[in-house]
Amino acid sequence: MPGLSLNSGSSWLPSPDQLGLVVARYNEPLDPWAEAASNTYLYVKSNITQASDKVSHDSFRLYEQLPNEGREGQTYCHHIYNQYDSLQPIVIFSQADPFDMIGPETNTTQQMVEKALLTPEPEYDPVTIYNHNLLHDLAQWSKINWSSPDESYWITANQLKSLTYAPYDMATFWKIIFGVQHPAAVKVLHGATFAVRREAILQHPKELYKNCLDQYAVAGKRAVNPEVGFFMERIWLALWGSQYWLSNSSTADRV
Repeated sequence: MPGLSLNSGSSWLPSPDQLGLVVARYNEPLDPWAEAASNTYLYVKSNITQASDKVSHDSFRLYEQLPNEGREGQTYCHHIYNQYDSLQPIVIFSQADPFDMIGPETNTTQQMVEKALLTPEPEYDPVTIYNHNLLHDLAQWSKINWSSPDESYWITANQLKSLTYAPYDMATFWKIIFGVQHPAAVKVLHGATFAVRREAILQHPKELYKNCLDQYAVAGKRAVNPEVGFFMERIWLALWGSQYWLSNSSTADRV
């Protein structure tokens, strides 16, 4: 990416006005984000104190406490809505401990940053995919049976125990957010860790992200683990590019 100035702290890190990292934390260690702290907006949903962390909370560009509700999707929407007018050209969205999921393709924060700075693959532009094995085509629009063994890829047994169901299905959620009927299928990225270009975020008005946040309050009932969070995980790519709206569902999962 031409014209990048490097952060004085790490040779691989661009300046904070060129790349931002948005990290959704519960109580995971902060070590992976320490070198990129000046670029990182760290949102925490536990009561962990500075005394329990080796990395200074003040070293982050932003360290903000949020209520423990809504999963990482609520955190991402909170960031986009509140930083809408000051987003960097490239934004990385990540859970606080993503490497078990995005590895072995991407194993460090440095690799996440370096890949984000490259021109995205044409098939996925404007998104940087950190583990291509996490991409799936889905055609699940009616009520989802999360207890089905087929859903164990998407939801753990512990998450299932605390799941707060939405009063509507995925098809209705799609219509609420996009204002149109859903396509035959949609390409989704399991785990919701990716980088995206600012223009993809700004193609939608700020009010769309407020609408997303509102669904956590209404359909999610301010829950720690709302079904809306799983719905949101499935529309991120569709928000960023029309190529993720699929007209053919013949090869999509329908579990």
